[in-house]
Amino acid sequence: MQPTLLSGVAMWSAWQPERNLFFNSFFFESPEGNVAIDPLPLDTRDADEITARGGIAWIVVTNRDHERDARAIAKQFEAKIAASAADAPLLSGPVDRTLVEGDTIAGGRVVALEGLKTPGEFALYFKALRAALVGDALWGSPAGALRLMADEKLADPARAVLSLRKLAALPFEHLLVGDGACIFGGARRVLWDTLIARPDAYVNKINRDEATWVTFDGPEGQYDAGNASSLET
Repeated sequence: MQPTLLSGVAMWSAWQPERNLFFNSFFFESPEGNVAIDPLPLDTRDADEITARGGIAWIVVTNRDHERDARAIAKQFEAKIAASAADAPLLSGPVDRTLVEGDTIAGGRVVALEGLKTPGEFALYFKALRAALVGDALWGSPAGALRLMADEKLADPARAVLSLRKLAALPFEHLLVGDGACIFGGARRVLWDTLIARPDAYVNKINRDEATWVTFDGPEGQYDAGNASSLET
């Protein structure tokens, strides 16, 4: 597996020539049990490395189309599978846990999204790592940039753009993507630029009932504050 800038996080990938990008899977070390996210097939070397690092306790599937090799890997490592409550019935078999907005797994908080290709697509936000992770919601293509998949594949393109403001409102620097090139450093700025460039949704206008509370901690626990906004700050 390839180590990343993030402590305890590695990835493995497979080149997709027809799409001219990589598909990516992620491995998170966790005291509660290691987690694999959107797992592609493992070769023997990667499987041996995972075994040496404590195996896999949970497999997280961020959307219906990223089940990938989850069943085989779950069997290999005797792992459990988690998916969103909306997408779980669409997978090839049962899951051990369903996830909804605000749940946590592998140290990440579930950010439910709307208007994308599948009804239960979600992102994960890792506050301690200053990072976020998406499956199909955003593609890292071309490298250093972000884009949504083609509009005809989205349930509601404008709603998808507006929904991604929830992720963009969170304080993160790095973005792991299931498709394309991950962004290490400045990822939140790139995400905002991507959303603002869309002509079908005005992301800087928000209704009060769409606002999401975000808590910010001060240095050494001296203070904290909450900000109810999905706008760029």
